[in-house]
Amino acid sequence: MFDKNDYETILVDLAAGVLTITLNRPDKANSFNNAMIRDFRRLWDEARHAEHVRCIVLRAAEGKAFCTGVDVRYGWRAEGETPAPFDYDDPGDSLGPKSNRVWKPFIVAVHGMAAGGAFYWLNEADIAICSDDATFFDPHLKFGKLSSVEPIGMLGRIPYQEISRMVLMADEERISAETAKRISLVTEVVVREDLWPRAQQIAQSIAARAPIPTQGSIKALWEAQSLPRDQAISGAVQYVQLSKASTGPAEIPESIKAKPWSLR
Repeated sequence: MFDKNDYETILVDLAAGVLTITLNRPDKANSFNNAMIRDFRRLWDEARHAEHVRCIVLRAAEGKAFCTGVDVRYGWRAEGETPAPFDYDDPGDSLGPKSNRVWKPFIVAVHGMAAGGAFYWLNEADIAICSDDATFFDPHLKFGKLSSVEPIGMLGRIPYQEISRMVLMADEERISAETAKRISLVTEVVVREDLWPRAQQIAQSIAARAPIPTQGSIKALWEAQSLPRDQAISGAVQYVQLSKASTGPAEIPESIKAKPWSLR
């Protein structure tokens, strides 16, 4: 499982319950093409069924960009693929873990440019952090293309006017790392050399927790976003009941009880 030879555009590593994925097209600004779409389809199918995967980190190969979205030269569809209007799909259907029913906590670590389709991953992140050189923008309108799926995926995560400004300004202005933190696009900013170690530190802490309650918490929170409040609360209670039935009463080790709080 997770044989590195199975993947063409990404690097994968599994250690201590943490699956680390590295976008690996640095010469193409880590943009995604059809090969990367295929890689993620395979990856998420494997990750969903792998009990020893407890947390996932997504990062990108060193270079100027985390990801600049779709490869503008080749696109993301297979050569010759022309879907009928009612069969039209979206690359996010393949790229995002939650779109593929993977409820393992998902951490995204961004450096450099994150543009356009990079938001497929950011919009499904449970924790997003970035380096102090990170910038975020949506270039769709620069090329005369409508921007909808990625910015709509941000609704409820960051304020509306921050989204609409990013869409309308295209690449004329970019959101800085500090602004990204202020508007809750990311939760933490670190210096570039600390980005990967910090992502791993967070992931290892999460991976040490009981997997069923952890994944159930993520699934409940994610699904609640699109529900009316009363319905979301009702569904939350059912998740608690399911978790108890699956795991039994939780016992908290003394070592954890005594652990000091960490301030962010």
